[in-house]
Amino acid sequence: MKIVDLSGRIFGRLTVIRQSSKRSKSGDLYWVCSCECGNEKEVISSNLKYGKTRSCGCLAKELSSKRAKELFTKPKTECSVNGCENDTSKGGNGFCGKHAQRYRRYGDPLYVTPESVRAMHSRLAQLENAEAHKDTYKKFYGRHEHRVIGEKIAGRKLRSDEHVHHIDGDKHNNNASNLVILTASEHGKLHAKKTKNAS
Repeated sequence: MKIVDLSGRIFGRLTVIRQSSKRSKSGDLYWVCSCECGNEKEVISSNLKYGKTRSCGCLAKELSSKRAKELFTKPKTECSVNGCENDTSKGGNGFCGKHAQRYRRYGDPLYVTPESVRAMHSRLAQLENAEAHKDTYKKFYGRHEHRVIGEKIAGRKLRSDEHVHHIDGDKHNNNASNLVILTASEHGKLHAKKTKNAS
């Protein structure tokens, strides 16, 4: 039986490079092929001739991915909230992503977080920020947090000449057990003594 040389021929994404030493159980030849994606694959000659194999496998993956996207991609319809210009592709229940999330969380697509709650969440995020500068004082609604806690400890508003000292020196550690109320004079002397001992 005469062997037809397929070298150089193109079948789909495959370009035949050379004949392989492999044969199928039925005696069919394998050909080493280079795919457009850069991979090599050995393919039986009959599969090349009859179009059964057109790539190294990348084509099937692309077609499968395309079909999956077409099947599961939501149609882009306009958000049902009046005045919203976003579509519903990232949302649900007729809402865009933003309004769908509000509907799921609060039962109201038009819900807006109150400023006091938003500020509290922002404050909590600041407290959890490990990269905050170690020499800065944390604030609570615009006031130094250590003074706010100091007033709770004292049960009264602190005077301007009263300072709240951090016992361990960590300005971010505002636990009540780490704070002590001192006069400005006492506070100054304490830090002067620490500086002197450190030198």
